[in-house]
Formats: sequence, C-alpha cells, structure tokens
Amino acid sequence: MKTSIIDRNIKTLTYLINLEGSDQRLKSATKQLNAANWSFERFPAYDGRGKALTEFEDYDDQKAREHLGRSLLSSEIGCYLSHYNCAQQFLKTDADYLIVLEDDMSLSPHFATVMPHILHCLARADSDQAKTHSTNALDWYLVNLAAKKKKLAKDIETFHQHSLWHAYYFPIRGLGLIWSRAGAKAFLAQGKPITMPVDIFFQRWLSGNGKGLGVWPALVSPRGLDSDILGTTSSQKIKRKDKEGRDFTYNAKKHKRMLQNKAAAIKHLYFNN
Repeated sequence: MKTSIIDRNIKTLTYLINLEGSDQRLKSATKQLNAANWSFERFPAYDGRGKALTEFEDYDDQKAREHLGRSLLSSEIGCYLSHYNCAQQFLKTDADYLIVLEDDMSLSPHFATVMPHILHCLARADSDQAKTHSTNALDWYLVNLAAKKKKLAKDIETFHQHSLWHAYYFPIRGLGLIWSRAGAKAFLAQGKPITMPVDIFFQRWLSGNGKGLGVWPALVSPRGLDSDILGTTSSQKIKRKDKEGRDFTYNAKKHKRMLQNKAAAIKHLYFNN
C-alpha cells in the first residue's frame, strides 16, 4: 500500500483504475503521475465485458429499466464494480482519504500544486466537525475533480485560482474523485443493488443528500478515448444507443431524472443553508 503523507496528520491513498491489458493507458497515466511526483497504486478494474447480465448477482435489471428505460451494459456494471471495489479496499486501510483516477484521464498541470491545499482544507473541516459537532460544519462524502461544468454551487475556499465548492448538482463524470471514509462507507451501504451507471448513481445520490463537493477548474479531464472498461463502440462500429436497447420511455426518464436532481440541488443550495 502506497500511502501519501501530505503532512504527518493526513494519510491519502491514490488508486488508478486500469484494466488488465490496457498497457498504453497505464503507461500514459503513470507518466503523468510520476511527473507530478504523485504516489499511486494500480487498481485492477473489474472486466465486465462480454458477460451476461444474469452473471452479476448484484445487478437488478428490472429496476434499471424502471430508472433508465434501458438495461445496463455488462461493461457499465464492470465500471461500477471497479469503483465499488476501490471504496471497499480503501476502508480496509487506515488512510484518511482516497483519490480514485481512471486511466483515460489527463491531469491538469496544476494538479500537484492544488491537491495538497484541497486535502488540507478537507482535513481541517473534518477536524473542526469532530471537535464541535456543529451542524454548520462541512459534511461531505465525495469530491469530483473532473467537473465539466459548475452548476448550482457554493464556493467553500479558493487557492491558486481554483475553488473547492459545494457541488449541490453533482457533476456526472467519475474520472477523478476524492472519497472520505464516511462517504465510502455510505457508498458500500447504499450502492447495491446496481441499477444505473456509477456516474449517474453518484449524481443522483449526492444531489439528493447534498454531500458532494467539486473543484473548479477541473484538475482531471478525459483524454478523448473510448473507455476500455466500457468497451469501444467506435472500433466495433456500433452506436451506443443500439447496444443499450433503449425503450420508448428512455428520454422521458432521463429528463425526469435531471429535473429531480436539479430540484434536490436547489433545495440544498437555497433552503438548507
């Protein structure tokens, strides 16, 4: 276990999710993290590609179709389980925080400068909450490092032209994340059965409970490659929507889900502060 000691009071793990055989992605991600002088461990991704949905005992296809208007792809379940397994392994350690990165990411040149400030801010807030038990203390589960947009947000602290903010409408990308131990425990308790892709689950869950944070500008961004874990549609010349088997309710359910998430975010932003 490679634990980064940001200072003597903060222990942080970094897991890089990488599928067996995705050597070029591992090489690229390793080069970026080494250049940032950032310690990490390769975390083996769960390979769900090609498996029948019935092989996943924690997947509920009926509820998935009720929520989404489609079944999940087996590769989406694999991606979900990869993140779930990261949280599970994290809780077996004594680390305070877990950073999870996917291997198709591109690190901001500011990553190594800004991340220690974020972790110090989180540690200070967690220490204050533990001492005072104040209802006004920062109560958080997960930080999104890869937000595409900043919506329905409230800044907490700013450093080096980057802000840490309450992400009441939690960003959809799961490319770069920071877990608290409380958040990881809650994910393990509430994250099964699997009924939606992991990034959609995070947005619904954290917009609903108001315990998501974000960093802006993003410190992690996609490299623009097809995900090996999710399977490549471009190389197979198959449109994603054809693989998903969407039914006639798909668009309506997507719209309803977005409205529900935004309504929950507005409630936390304007009425629960």
